Amino acid sequence: MGKKQVMLHQTGSKELRLESCGYEECSEVQSYGPIVCHYYILHFVLQGQGHFYNDRTHYEIHKNQYFLITPGTLVFYRAEEANPWTYTWICFNGTAVPDMLRHCHISPDSPVQPYSRTDDIRSIISEMIKHTEKTPANEYHLQSRLYAIFAKLCEDSKSSYNALESNDNFYVSQATNYILGNSDPDITVEHIADYLHISRSYLFTLFKKHLNTSPQRFLAMARIRNACELLSNTDLPIARIASSCGYQNPFAFSRAFKKEIGQTPSEYRSENIVSTVLRENTKYLP
Repeated sequence: MGKKQVMLHQTGSKELRLESCGYEECSEVQSYGPIVCHYYILHFVLQGQGHFYNDRTHYEIHKNQYFLITPGTLVFYRAEEANPWTYTWICFNGTAVPDMLRHCHISPDSPVQPYSRTDDIRSIISEMIKHTEKTPANEYHLQSRLYAIFAKLCEDSKSSYNALESNDNFYVSQATNYILGNSDPDITVEHIADYLHISRSYLFTLFKKHLNTSPQRFLAMARIRNACELLSNTDLPIARIASSCGYQNPFAFSRAFKKEIGQTPSEYRSENIVSTVLRENTKYLP
């Protein structure tokens, strides 16, 4: 059995939080899975070779590559017997993660990428592993090191902002991330404008120009989307869901929901709970 270091320390950021990190020198018979994770994992291969299986796709991975595991995906990975790999890894989650991975040009459809500076990542994670005590200073240190890893991946992939994220459009990206990542049911367009330090009228102009909708309309649809998830995945009373999604009473919620979805909340829940159960019971079938 080779050397292994693991640091379990969850940070508190909603946008990007660390779950754990580590380093491992694997033996020739070492494997993990099949397993479904509830967070993202990046493995950076420092030496040797291995095999990664993701949704029935087989990837042969070697030194100076890294691979992504996404939440809810069934995966299996193992060391190459003749030349077992050594890797360092981070587990993380958060509302900003999908955009951050996109900037690094890595995704569930393209989960394996080259990276020539794996020693830099090894050095960062080795430093992170030392900060095990839960203190404010360590929290800030771990967050900064986690962002540093993504900074290096973006540099290596020569990442740049797309048209939506550049110049004044950057406000639109920040506003949509704020709306989709905010659980406060009382959030308003004024709150969003204040968060961005711009006027409500300028925010409206940007949304109409780049998304062809208003901030108010986008906010309303985000609430409906959140309601759909709660109706499908929880047994919360509809009145409670209405309140948590920013509606003052269930009648207003039901009216708005049916206008957008074409079904009442009760009808939507009945139909989608059945679909969810079927998916859960069949997702691992061949």
